[in-house]
Amino acid sequence: MKKKIIFIIASIIVVISLVVLLFVYLNSKSSNNTSGSNSNNKINIEENNVDWDSNEEKEVTNSENGITITESGTYTLTGEINGQVVINSSGNVKIILDNVTINSSKGPCILVKEADNVLIFLQSDTVNTLTDSANYSGYEDEVGVIFSHDDLTLDGEGTLKITANMEDGIVSKDDLTINNGTYVITSKDDAIRGKDSVHITNGTFTIVAGGDGIKSSNDTDASKGYVYIEGGDINIKSGSDGIQAITKLIIDDGNITTNSLEGLEATYIVINGGTTNITATDDGINASKKSTFMTPTIEINGGNLTVKMGQGDTDALDANGNLYINGGTINITAQSPFDYDKEGKLNGGEVYVNGQKVTQLTSQMMGGQMGGQPGGHGGRR
Repeated sequence: MKKKIIFIIASIIVVISLVVLLFVYLNSKSSNNTSGSNSNNKINIEENNVDWDSNEEKEVTNSENGITITESGTYTLTGEINGQVVINSSGNVKIILDNVTINSSKGPCILVKEADNVLIFLQSDTVNTLTDSANYSGYEDEVGVIFSHDDLTLDGEGTLKITANMEDGIVSKDDLTINNGTYVITSKDDAIRGKDSVHITNGTFTIVAGGDGIKSSNDTDASKGYVYIEGGDINIKSGSDGIQAITKLIIDDGNITTNSLEGLEATYIVINGGTTNITATDDGINASKKSTFMTPTIEINGGNLTVKMGQGDTDALDANGNLYINGGTINITAQSPFDYDKEGKLNGGEVYVNGQKVTQLTSQMMGGQMGGQPGGHGGRR
């Protein structure tokens, strides 16, 4: 009887061990087949829970030199301002643009030297126009039609038209958040730039930029230097990148159209949803080692992606590391649709190259090889 009990217990232990081993194997296999286990496809957003409605409404005085704001509060700008709006406060400042025209001949139209938080609110059914000059005097380190040294948020249902004759359109040296509004931006260099981050939740954007359309540039912190798009209608024509991030570029939703040198560029690029249309003359989507904190990777999990490439040595999806396609519908028109240096996996979704459905990530370049093999050019950037 005792031997029988020992045999039963041993059998149970063997069965449990086999179940555990099977679970570990299946979990490992799933992790190897997709990149979903990588935390790089997520961004932790720090919310600024400012009660803007509690701000006291205050009057502004428009002088020959413009307007200077030194106290926290809510300020409404309307009419014509020839000069600058300068914010230098230790509190929270809300600026309401209500059919205002601001022309600055020496620097930014709106300059945030210091503030805890700044909200620029576009009043509903208004058109607001901001224009700088091609020559800055005394503001060489503060170049942008709207320039903020601190966190900056734009919101509202109105329209903001920006002409950046010097360089950039909207700039924040910290975090830049755009929740809503209509933006028409023409810039000599970058149109929208947040050093630590750019976070777009909604809005309508028409951008013509000599440099990058949307950009984040912090390269010293793994948690910063990202662009996160949750929605909106974004149309970009740029002389360089349509959207560029140093660390992560994540698209969850929205309608994005970019006609540029390169469409999307970052170290780690994730497309989870939305509709993205790219026309490019260099690379359509380029994951390059702009940050040392992560391996260059393109990860497509959903959405509708169309990439049309120009002739020559161009790649539609170019990863100087890994390329994972896990879902979505992808239509590529290119001589070289895929180029990667390390691992490339087609785990799901529907992928069409030059009108033909494909089931593996092989290069279509005449005489070309797979990324990482002789003849490939995945490491050229």
